Order: sequence, then C-alpha cells, then structure tokens
Amino acid sequence: MASTSTRRGPNPFLFAGLAAASFLTFYSIVKHREVTSPASKQPRQHDNPLVPPRHRDRTPN
Repeated sequence: MASTSTRRGPNPFLFAGLAAASFLTFYSIVKHREVTSPASKQPRQHDNPLVPPRHRDRTPN
C-alpha cells in the first residue's frame, strides 16, 4: 500500500516574513520609546553599593 502524502515542508517566505515583521515591530517600539521617554530624561542609576570605592574612583592611565 503506497501512501501518497501531500505534506510539504515549511514555507521559507513565511519564515522570512515572520522574522522581518518581528524585527520591524521591535525597531518601531525602540524608536517610539526614544521619542516618548528619552534616556537623558530618565533618573540616573545609582552606583552598585557592592563595588568597592577604590574600583569606582579609579581612573584609567
């Protein structure tokens, strides 16, 4: 008994389209966030209290 299967592999164009749509969504969200809440307006993060001050104040030669 020969079984004729009509299964095909995944569509590469669908995969590429999904990847492109995902990238464009991420890019648009990043651009929207840059406009609505820029990093320069955000409060500055505090230094990590676990880092000793001698490493924090060290200047490169």
